[in-house]
Amino acid sequence: MRVFWFALPVLLFAAVGCASETKAGGEGQHTIVLTIATHESDDRDLREYISAVSRLSKGSIKLALSTDWRADDIDYDRGTIADVRAGKAELAKIAVRSFDRLGVDDFQAVTAPFLVDGLALEQRVLASQLPDQMLPSVERLGVEGLTMLPGEPRRPFGLTRRLLGPSDYRNTVIGIRPSHLSVATFRELGAMTRAYVPGELPPWVFDGAELDLVTLEGNHYDISGSSLTANVAFWPKAFVVVANEKLLTKLTSGQREILREAGKEALASAIARLRNEDRVEAGILCRRHHLAFVVATPEQVAALRAAVRPIYRRLERDPQTRSFIREIEAMRRGSSPGRAFPCSVPRPPQKAATVLDGVWEMTASRAVAGEIDAGHYRMVLRRGRLLAIRPWKSTGTFTIRGDTVVFRSDGEYGVYRWNLFRDTLTLRYVPGRQEGAPNPTFAPWHRVGA
Repeated sequence: MRVFWFALPVLLFAAVGCASETKAGGEGQHTIVLTIATHESDDRDLREYISAVSRLSKGSIKLALSTDWRADDIDYDRGTIADVRAGKAELAKIAVRSFDRLGVDDFQAVTAPFLVDGLALEQRVLASQLPDQMLPSVERLGVEGLTMLPGEPRRPFGLTRRLLGPSDYRNTVIGIRPSHLSVATFRELGAMTRAYVPGELPPWVFDGAELDLVTLEGNHYDISGSSLTANVAFWPKAFVVVANEKLLTKLTSGQREILREAGKEALASAIARLRNEDRVEAGILCRRHHLAFVVATPEQVAALRAAVRPIYRRLERDPQTRSFIREIEAMRRGSSPGRAFPCSVPRPPQKAATVLDGVWEMTASRAVAGEIDAGHYRMVLRRGRLLAIRPWKSTGTFTIRGDTVVFRSDGEYGVYRWNLFRDTLTLRYVPGRQEGAPNPTFAPWHRVGA
């Protein structure tokens, strides 16, 4: 039986040695190649910094990107810092949110909830003297913090509900990237938190997440989601570039200074890219018609800020953190608020719920499905939309016509007779009709969630 449903989707070289024979940046200077590790699959968040290092060094320092670093780890920043400390990576990009889980709390003023709520304010913060005052604390981890880089605002993404005011968070499970401050924020809002493997936010586990638009769009989370609160930002997805301490001792003071100054050199162009990405990604998400862009009322925004006041009381027990927060608040009073992204493309009318809506699982045995197709399957049917999660991601639509259901996915379709008894769904091919995506007839499906 053919299955049409799903389409199957180094260690670094030793420290500073890799100097090429090609002179660069002046007579007698050789190009030094340093590898910088990133969890991403491309140069996202680092492209302006890499260019700035090359420009300031006149080509004598080249940063070579090592992508997908610890790509399958939930807590990839913790492991990456250990790799830099051990010399397995020379430089690396680390999210500021991760440091509080490693005993470094100096960056918590940047990630305090609802404080740095837009790119304009983030630019002012990173252009100030605050990064220089925060970065030395990284040395306690056995690595050196070179510079801070900007990242997108992280916004409320609703999977099972709209996340507007505090009451919408009560008794929910919110997906986060590991951070003590993130856990504390959602606890004050009445939510539980759970870290997740990047790319996996199943709606039968999570009610929502804190996400930036690029991550949301690139992972197609909107297919199974319901809404994005466009005028609320929890915190920025800012980063620190860290370096192996032994590596830095082998560089000249001028080379070390270039690696530090390149962050500020890259700041304006990085912020401009982030603004453009927000606009572009919002447009893509809007045109897909899966996600509603919603706006919290001023009363709901005020209630969110009031709910997290206990966090500020705890943070401000530390005199330095209190000083950092006060400086950021002063900058905020002189900055324009973060922009909301209303959807200008009308959303199609919401389809009615169907009797087949839910989260379904099926286990196909080798005897029935064969060696290749045997295994555990999971799909979500919701208001005419099809989302298949395992074993491979696939999306499409379904339409119920009496006792038949038509599935359309990846340009193909299949027509099946359905029978539902309690929470067990059986599908059978309709003789003479197209047998296509999906192929759900190996075994009965069992509803495991709404």
